[in-house]
Amino acid sequence: MRRWWLKTKLRLYRGWLRVQWLLEAAAIYLILALCKALGIDRASSVGGYIARKLGPLIAVSGLARRQIEAAYPGIDPDERDRIVRGVWDNFGRYFTEYAHLATLWPQGLDTEAPPPGSRVELDPGVVERFLEIRDDGKPAIIFTGHIGNWEILGAGAAHYHLNLAAMFRAPNNPIAEKLLLGIRGEAMGKLIPTGYQAALVAARVLEQGGHLGMLVDQHFSRGVSVPFFGRKVKTATTLAKLARRFQCPVYGAWAERIEGCKFRVHMTEALDFTEEYEMADARAAEVAITAKVTAVIEDWVRARPDQWNWLHRRWR
Repeated sequence: MRRWWLKTKLRLYRGWLRVQWLLEAAAIYLILALCKALGIDRASSVGGYIARKLGPLIAVSGLARRQIEAAYPGIDPDERDRIVRGVWDNFGRYFTEYAHLATLWPQGLDTEAPPPGSRVELDPGVVERFLEIRDDGKPAIIFTGHIGNWEILGAGAAHYHLNLAAMFRAPNNPIAEKLLLGIRGEAMGKLIPTGYQAALVAARVLEQGGHLGMLVDQHFSRGVSVPFFGRKVKTATTLAKLARRFQCPVYGAWAERIEGCKFRVHMTEALDFTEEYEMADARAAEVAITAKVTAVIEDWVRARPDQWNWLHRRWR
């Protein structure tokens, strides 16, 4: 009797979970369809307005305020709250812009920078780096963080025909995942969901001379401790392991929101890991590489703290 009851409870739970997944996916579909109908500028504005008005009232904003205060000791409360509102505004716009991901990057000749007045501006040298990475026949890694609109980088790589496989964390809802991957797939190239096989798939991409895109600014409990705003954070070493294994160049890039639904793409030159690639102690080399990459992320966050994901618990 007890076994029958447990099986019944399990079936009921799975049934309810499927219903929940369907409802969530339907809500996401309807919102994105509405955003598509509104057009990119109005959708972005509405998303930002709603998020910055309601977001700061949600409990997770307390976490954001505490992390901002820890990162910027003595920060004025008004400035702290301005950053929190900016974070929510950016997230609201990011979500509603998702419906327009395939058209965010301006059209034009592959070898040209976006024309004046486009939604995307590029720092000097970004186009040349994209094309060099594309044409040199070598593997490379491009990392970014949850800052600005990080999806634009994949769309830009696709625009310049840069074969880029992007690693991402799949949603817990498989129906929503299929929906969102359909949008991403239209605007980008290969997508690699994180998991126990992700590193193997990523290694295969680099082994074949491909290029890998990675988000590297979130907590990973089995990672190494490196400094971030003067405090230790646990960070995954996947990038460092792959970079050392393939001795490949590593670049950092991010898309800063400069006004509404307009962006400026920044991209570093290849980071210098010559010393780390030659170190005999693999663990020490991985820590050193991860620390350098995290320091680049910190520079970006300091430049635009209102566009980084302070809602994620980075220090634990």
